[in-house]
Amino acid sequence: MELLEALSTRISARAFLDTPVPRGVVREIIELASQAPSGSNMQPWQIHAVAGDTRRQLIEKALSYAEKHPIGATRSEYQSAPEHFVKPYKSRRFACGMALYTALGIDRKDKAARAQQLLRNFYFFDAPVGLIFSIHRCLMPGQLGDLGILMANVMLAAREFGLHTCAQGFWQDVRPAIHEVLDIPEEYYIYNGMALGHIDENAAANQVKPGREPVDSFTHFLGF
Repeated sequence: MELLEALSTRISARAFLDTPVPRGVVREIIELASQAPSGSNMQPWQIHAVAGDTRRQLIEKALSYAEKHPIGATRSEYQSAPEHFVKPYKSRRFACGMALYTALGIDRKDKAARAQQLLRNFYFFDAPVGLIFSIHRCLMPGQLGDLGILMANVMLAAREFGLHTCAQGFWQDVRPAIHEVLDIPEEYYIYNGMALGHIDENAAANQVKPGREPVDSFTHFLGF
């Protein structure tokens, strides 16, 4: 797949088929993504790729943890606080959520249905592979940008294999469960998760196509 096609076809998929993704393919995607640039070539990332029994154990432990610590109840030190968002970011976030709920036929006031949709995150939206990205705390926050570049590379590399992804900041809310199941030392900060697999083309959630702002609304061309 050409890069331009990968860029234009990448979406945050929220429904996947249970078609397995071979370990070799996951490894190749990560190997391609690891060419990402980083400050002084420190390559400040760790990735845990989970599938099969390990994926199931992580889901079970995360669900159990969330029962005692509701999602959103504990704010991570590096999570943005939505209540502090200003325009236009707050309105864009709201529009994105409303587009998804509308596609799924969920009324904004239906808290039960919204909660059920939130639970889909625990299952990586049924993707057979979950990726957990972490970084050593001594490198934060300075190298978080490097980690973000790596994640973007993973998303684009996945398209080369006909696969889709969905980045999930959600997993920060259940970090203790991740540390326990995957035996990740506490000095590593769980930054993000990501679903990886074959997209369910017919799922309503995947029909949502969030718009993009025109380039001139956020780019300042100077000296040209």
